[in-house]
Amino acid sequence: MAVSKEDKYPIARRYQIADIQVSREATAVKPNVVANLIKKAKRPVLVTGGKLLREEKLVEVAEKFYSKGIPIIATGGSSRVLIEKGIKPQSSVFTLHYVTQFMLDEDWKGFDGKGPYDVVIFLGFLPYYLSRMLSALKHFSKMTTISIDEFYQPHAKFSFTNLTANKELYYRMLDEVVNGI
Repeated sequence: MAVSKEDKYPIARRYQIADIQVSREATAVKPNVVANLIKKAKRPVLVTGGKLLREEKLVEVAEKFYSKGIPIIATGGSSRVLIEKGIKPQSSVFTLHYVTQFMLDEDWKGFDGKGPYDVVIFLGFLPYYLSRMLSALKHFSKMTTISIDEFYQPHAKFSFTNLTANKELYYRMLDEVVNGI
């Protein structure tokens, strides 16, 4: 660190400050670990994104979460395909950005008014869009975030590894999570 002539205290450089913010990366987890985290949670919630409009298998996975008693917050138009399957999302009118803003409020009681969520699972998002929201939650909230998308998300607390090369393995891992709850 540099020391200015007028001041005896060190001056931090920008890159050093920035390095501090990215010190924690997501722990890459297996499906059974995700299932155990969800089972131990007091108030888990699944947040779904626009990829559900293109991948029927993701809709089936969300449907299984819902049948296990996990509430769903639908974003990005994903509510349409869920409602067609008989699922009633807690909210379906907000984008992921707005949902994240609600979650950052420590006094927010959730869309059902029963209290804050402690574990938030994300499914069906574009990686670069979800990354920004996970970064905000990582730095400014106490909740546990889990990405079960096919891309590794370094800003989540827990994430699957990159599975883009093997869709079959990815879908098997999603089934293992749901079956383990």
